[in-house]
Amino acid sequence: MKSVSSKKSGVILGYLAMAITNLASFFLTPLMLSTFGTSDFGVYKLVITFTAYFALADLGLSNAVVRYVSEYRTNNDKVLEGKFVGVVTLIDLLMSLILVIGGILFYNYIPVIFDQSFQVEEIVLLKELFLLVMITGILTLFINFASGIIKSYERFSLLKSINIIKTVVRVALITILLLLDFSPFEIVLVDTVLMFLVFLYSGYFCFKSLKVRPIFKNIDLGYYKKILSYSLIVFIDAIAFHFFWAADVFIIGVLISSSAIAVYAIGTLIASLFFAFSIVISDVLMPEIVKMVTQGSDDKALTDHMIKIGRIKFIFLALPTIGFIFLGKQFIHLWVGYEFSEAYYIALLILIPQMISALTDVGLYIMWAKNKHLVKTFVSLAICIINIFLTIYLVKEYGIIGAAVSTCLAFIFGYLIFNSIYFHKVLKLDMVLFTKKILNKFIFGILIVLVGAYLVSTIDTTSWFILAVQCLVVTIFYSLTLWFFGFNSFEKNIVLTPIKKLLKK
Repeated sequence: MKSVSSKKSGVILGYLAMAITNLASFFLTPLMLSTFGTSDFGVYKLVITFTAYFALADLGLSNAVVRYVSEYRTNNDKVLEGKFVGVVTLIDLLMSLILVIGGILFYNYIPVIFDQSFQVEEIVLLKELFLLVMITGILTLFINFASGIIKSYERFSLLKSINIIKTVVRVALITILLLLDFSPFEIVLVDTVLMFLVFLYSGYFCFKSLKVRPIFKNIDLGYYKKILSYSLIVFIDAIAFHFFWAADVFIIGVLISSSAIAVYAIGTLIASLFFAFSIVISDVLMPEIVKMVTQGSDDKALTDHMIKIGRIKFIFLALPTIGFIFLGKQFIHLWVGYEFSEAYYIALLILIPQMISALTDVGLYIMWAKNKHLVKTFVSLAICIINIFLTIYLVKEYGIIGAAVSTCLAFIFGYLIFNSIYFHKVLKLDMVLFTKKILNKFIFGILIVLVGAYLVSTIDTTSWFILAVQCLVVTIFYSLTLWFFGFNSFEKNIVLTPIKKLLKK
């Protein structure tokens, strides 16, 4: 019961954290644009993407931490847990050293790389921010390590609470700095200091409260190979994933300008906020799926679990997606201005295939739990490479919209179609049944909602108040329509149970 309660609390706090993050982005983005200007904002967004490249130093170990610590915890094996933590600690220390060396080398070549597209002052700012981001990248390496351990012990509420506190403090500090007209350097410095504090607390909690202790003695070479054989495959997948998402901004920066980055960043920011809706649910699933696989759950049980989670995710993701399709352009105009209109099309091209693919996330966790991710990983890497070359070509021909088109096509073929085939053929998850169960009842209700949302969008949106009323009408119409033409008895019970408990009190 405690585990179930922790999952529920984790999801609730996760959505609270996501709401705070979304509100923070909504509030801070136009403030940053007005304080920094479009070009400096573009430089700021570019340097933030470097965090994704530094995250590759993780080597896939944060995923391995959840995978193996969950297994050792299930088997109550503290010795293997300690050896595993010891191995990961040594590897992370080595990768931190490599990160510093590689970062310094890249730092020296920044003027050469961006000489044709950036002004001199923009290059100076980029170099200053890069040093701070490099430090943040190293801290993130160890924070992900600690977070993996905390996830394995299913302390989801703690992780979400840390995120909420960090976000609230960050918003308060950055707002003050922006109002005082500080530069991007101070903003990134705040992020670095906050990451350091999270690093200290996360490590302390793992050591003191969870009693997780690294063991460095009597670790044979075979054990190193076992851990690295798993994590390196995840690492290659991480390379594909990070370059898939981060390469666009880098290419736009090199081929166009910092101002173009700013527009593209607004579109991808919106898509990433939608992705957060999915991550909140997925984040609490890995330990449970490892247990199911470890305890020998058959393919039918895993398919049923995937269907249950997939339908719940559809309910949560379809509403904001439909809302943005019909009201997103009006939102962007009110939020950051008409000059960012292209961001609407960029967001649409990215978030729609992303939303559909997110419904099958459980399949990825099953794949990792079964150690059947080798082929999929190399296919993802191939798709990533194709996406980079296609992005370069399309950016030269069509500008920033070309980058979004490339990402959309690569996502459809690499993360949607291939994953579905792989899950069905290799993992033996019944994707035909999954598709039928997802569409069952929902399809008719969604068609009704699309018509209703379109009619609402025809009203001229001249203020935030009118947009808020339009969003509220679409939300109520969506909720009522899906209740009668979408929800099954299990999903209705999820909604009714807490209401009944509240009424009894």
